[in-house]
Amino acid sequence: MLSGYSILCFAPGPWRDIWRSRHQIMSRLARTNTVLWVEPRLSLRATWRQRGRILSWLPRVEHVRDGLFVFHNPALLPASGPLGIGRLSARLHRALVRHTLQQLGMTRPILWLYLPDMAAIIGQYEERLVIYHVIDEYTSYAGMPSSYIETMRAQEKLLLQQADAVIVTAPALLESKSRFSRSVYLVPNAVDYDGFQHTLAGASLPVEMARLPQPVIGYVGAINDKLDYWLLADLAASRPDWTLAMVGPVDVRTGDDVAGLATLRGRPNVHFLGTVPVEDVPRYIAACQLCLLPYKVNERTRNISSLKLYEYLACGKPVVATDIPAAREAQDCVRIADRDDFVVVVEKALLDDELTAGRRRRLAAANTWDDRVERISAIIAQLLQGHQSKS
Repeated sequence: MLSGYSILCFAPGPWRDIWRSRHQIMSRLARTNTVLWVEPRLSLRATWRQRGRILSWLPRVEHVRDGLFVFHNPALLPASGPLGIGRLSARLHRALVRHTLQQLGMTRPILWLYLPDMAAIIGQYEERLVIYHVIDEYTSYAGMPSSYIETMRAQEKLLLQQADAVIVTAPALLESKSRFSRSVYLVPNAVDYDGFQHTLAGASLPVEMARLPQPVIGYVGAINDKLDYWLLADLAASRPDWTLAMVGPVDVRTGDDVAGLATLRGRPNVHFLGTVPVEDVPRYIAACQLCLLPYKVNERTRNISSLKLYEYLACGKPVVATDIPAAREAQDCVRIADRDDFVVVVEKALLDDELTAGRRRRLAAANTWDDRVERISAIIAQLLQGHQSKS
């Protein structure tokens, strides 16, 4: 495991959010290194909209655990605004982050970036390495104007060329990003297998799940524009004797998805249970008789590595997925269905036996976050050694 280094992570989201790959990785690296997780700044408009929920108008550094610290941005420094506010606040923000690094004794950090527009951060913190971690094909997000997509492509090309290492989570990303960088490494998503088994040992089912009529067909994760809401609505309508449980935060913005989500919410056998604490996720999955990966089949989902897939498998649950590459990689343990036969495939999967459950758990146990972070550590150690030999 990488040890004794400073890691400056400019995260694309807050620390207190549903856990994603970045939470898993940084929490493990912080066991033997010092990690400063810098949360994203809000725009002036977003700051005003959220003024009633803002925790602090001044900067705040939170010690989470081990060597992990979170830099909570002050609301007084928005990322954008009129009359040059964005540029001025960027300079002040940079000074505050530098001061925090100094206060924590962090020198020459490994700079860890997550978004295409972060290339401008390079060179501001006397970093020893730059890591660009790609978890999505960002240009495939729904609702973006074509002019912004072209700008994003140009920004990402620059970042790919400047980063010392590019870590990607899916084979399609490996192929596309390798056109602009010679140092691209595939490290797919995984699961905290031991943590899941510890939680599941003797754990009771959540009350709101236990009282749902069985069988419970579950989706546990971010409820966003990757999901096919019309498919789910059709599933619920076709089998009113099944219960569909949707667990996770809802963030749906485009017109067709909003309409599909509204139709899904209108089904009497569909229940939205909201966001749950990360430590309770295994209990919610365990309460399901079957779990879904109900993704649209498009460019965005062609480039994903599904976090929840291995979480479902760690609980031994049957999984039915639409035909995306992430599901095909685990097709020995996942049933793949299209729209026409989705209901039939779910019905068959509900009959899977415990022997099949054991095979699913073994696949999950072979894909753990501890192993993934060891792989990332080895990549970084090799790069550091190469830099030292050149100096």
